[in-house]
Amino acid sequence: QKYCLRVLFGDREGYLDKFKTCVRGRPYSEQHLDHKFFQKEHTKPIFKEQGILAVQNLYTYHCYLEVYKVMKFRAPISLYEEYVCSARKPTLVINQPDPPDNFNTRSTKIWNSITPKLKFQDYALSAASIKSMLKCSLQANQHNHTELNWTNKDFELDNLNFSKSKQSGPTQSN
Repeated sequence: QKYCLRVLFGDREGYLDKFKTCVRGRPYSEQHLDHKFFQKEHTKPIFKEQGILAVQNLYTYHCYLEVYKVMKFRAPISLYEEYVCSARKPTLVINQPDPPDNFNTRSTKIWNSITPKLKFQDYALSAASIKSMLKCSLQANQHNHTELNWTNKDFELDNLNFSKSKQSGPTQSN
C-alpha cells in the first residue's frame, strides 16, 4: 500500500533527482549519499493529503458498516442470527462463544467500542451518514498523533471522537 502511494502521489521530482548520480546529471561535488539518500519518503502526509485510510482503519470502517447494515436491515438473516442484542442496551451486541478469532468476534468488538460514542438509540440514521461520520473520525484519529510516523495510537478505537460539528454536516443532508 505504501509503495503504491509513493508511486502515485509522492514527490516525483525528488525521486527522479535522487538517482541522478552520473557526473553529467549532477556534479561530483554535489553527490552526497548520506542517510537521507536511502530514506524512503514518508507516506503519512500523503495519506492525509489524499484523504486515504490506512488498511487497519479500512478494516474497522468496513466491519462496522457491515454490522450496521446487518443490524438495521436484518439481512442477510444468517448473519443477523449470529448477533445477539443486549437486553440492557439494544444498540450493543453480546459476543457469542464462537471460535476466538473470526469475523463475528472481531466485528462485535469493533461495534461495541464505536457505537456508544455515536450515541444513537435506534437504527434511524442512514448508512451514508454513518459512513461519513465514521470516515471523518477515523481520518482525524489516523492523523492526530504524529506528523510523519505511524503509531499504534493511529488505529486505536478508544481514541475515536465523534464531535457534534462532524455529526451535524452529514445528518442535515438526509
